[in-house]
Amino acid sequence: MSASAQTVRAVEAVEPANPLVLLAGNPNCGKTTIFNALTGLRYKVGNYPGVTVEKKEGKLELSESLSCRLVDLPGVYTLDGESVDEQVAASSLAEGCELIIIVADASNIERNLFVASELIDLGLPAILVLNMSDLAEERGIKIRSALLSSKLDVPVVKLSANKKEGLEQLKSEILSAIDNRKPSSKAFSWASGLSGQGSSDQVVEFPAEKQSKDYSKIASLRYAWINKIVKESVVFEAPNLKKTREAIDRFVTHQVSGLVVFFSLMALIFQSIFTWAGAPMDLIDGSIGAAGEFLSSVLPTGQLRSLLIDGVLAGVGSVLIFIPQIAMLFFFIGLLEDSGYLTRAAVVMDRIMRKFGLQGRSFIPMLSSFACAIPGIMSTRSIPSLTDRFVTILVAPLMSCSARLPVYTLLIAAFIPATMLGGVVSVQGLVMLSLYLLGIVFSGLVAWLLKGTFFKGEPALFVMELPPLKLPNLSLVLRDVLDRVWVFIKDAGTIIFACSIVLWFLASYPMQGGEAPPVAESYAGQLGKAIEPAIAPLGYDWKIGIGLLASFAAREVFVSTLATVYNLESEEEAAESLTSLLKTEYLSGEGLGLAAALGLLVFYVFACQCMSTLAVCKRETNSWRWPIFMFLYMTALAWGGAFVTYRVAGLLL
Repeated sequence: MSASAQTVRAVEAVEPANPLVLLAGNPNCGKTTIFNALTGLRYKVGNYPGVTVEKKEGKLELSESLSCRLVDLPGVYTLDGESVDEQVAASSLAEGCELIIIVADASNIERNLFVASELIDLGLPAILVLNMSDLAEERGIKIRSALLSSKLDVPVVKLSANKKEGLEQLKSEILSAIDNRKPSSKAFSWASGLSGQGSSDQVVEFPAEKQSKDYSKIASLRYAWINKIVKESVVFEAPNLKKTREAIDRFVTHQVSGLVVFFSLMALIFQSIFTWAGAPMDLIDGSIGAAGEFLSSVLPTGQLRSLLIDGVLAGVGSVLIFIPQIAMLFFFIGLLEDSGYLTRAAVVMDRIMRKFGLQGRSFIPMLSSFACAIPGIMSTRSIPSLTDRFVTILVAPLMSCSARLPVYTLLIAAFIPATMLGGVVSVQGLVMLSLYLLGIVFSGLVAWLLKGTFFKGEPALFVMELPPLKLPNLSLVLRDVLDRVWVFIKDAGTIIFACSIVLWFLASYPMQGGEAPPVAESYAGQLGKAIEPAIAPLGYDWKIGIGLLASFAAREVFVSTLATVYNLESEEEAAESLTSLLKTEYLSGEGLGLAAALGLLVFYVFACQCMSTLAVCKRETNSWRWPIFMFLYMTALAWGGAFVTYRVAGLLL
């Protein structure tokens, strides 16, 4: 829907006790932060475009007798856009509302006023919110809000959502606007250049055909009108600071220095994950061991003790150990997001990704997939090109998500020596980094193949606004880390807990003479041996086979599965660390060897072991064809990669 093609002259009737208020504006202007502050909800925010990919609704209490439905729309640069998120926003606006809250980045006011003017043209009651006003003032940008309000004929509120400054004034203006229901009288005032007559404030309407024919002209006239308003109502007082920011942007987006900065940051992150997380991991490991010893001392020998110690504690505890590393990964990604660096990294990677048929806009969903492929796939809605979007969806799961981290850490800690190169670089950290880079490289290769077969065509032009570089808000980053870690813990308390109980049962039955059988003869052992012919060429035995089968529900279940199997085989009464059990078996020349362990790491880089990811892929592509294709090609890639790694490593090591 075009803001210029139609003018909404009537507000649809809404129940007075439950008016609908829409939050709209450019991507990355702080809409979701404002939404969270007004509703008390905690949806994810990020300092890069495309975080909000669906409408989010909450309740805003304006007074004791009045509350409204507040909807956070995806950010858009124009209402004429073709991407899914732009269409979601445009269709919601077309349905009408009681009030539009137009959110603009005060530090980039001129660019943000383009879509703001389109929203004003809808003829609905509106409020313009100048968010990040504190950041604008730090940069020497002074906005005469009263003058701007008169120019646009809408209330203007200065706000710093991160600091919760200006929220009460905004609520007051919302209440007043809902009572008055007064649209701006300045709609289409920029369009006087089309008619060639009348003053700059007159309202001009014209048919959609003319609008389609002159759109480039319309955009030019709109920007000319905006520039005039900005010159009159905004004062820029810090040209030197602007030059400094531009110099920093040139450095971090340069084709050489930008790559150096990006890979240096990635190396630092993965080195830190191993070197800094050791102490808290040891603390959790010790606590789980102490809990196992306590349970073994108070519970009599029998099935209940085996269930609690070898099943629940060994299974869930083996995954909880990795919380410090997962938290650190989320923390570093949060810092990069909130600082505004990720969008600059997308600019750097655009040059590389185009060689593989993708564009820089695909980089944000792929980088988001390092945390979880599900929001990464959903954020592809900001990609206008359908072919680019589908290719990004199909390769996003190759990014090593946080669910892979427990598997990586377990195998690296058990089989890779904790040595330092030059006293600075950890070998374990280098191996971890290589796994992430392997996923990135093969995502490019797969994308190149897909663009040459199923999705032929050049990648779309990459245009993305750079959000302001700023110091990250530590409180927001830490809150996001806590939210994500809590989700992981809930998974450990539900999915992994349930899987641990089921696996304990399968590994403890059928009973033999009233006693649990050897694990190799249990139901679980029989399943593992059933697939052993398929995995024997990779150097895996039936125990690894059990873990592989279980982890197709969720990757991290591999760790809890092996912990249960190995502890049931162990003669120790308390739950032992799976890392030490694997290392002991390896050093004794039994079980999983180094070459097979390296192949297993490669297997988990490529394997598609997440039912939720496949379900989201189906929803986003509206077909089972592509999730089935994703599962098959990633499984084949995993088996092939593990086979080659096992054979080559066996020759070299």
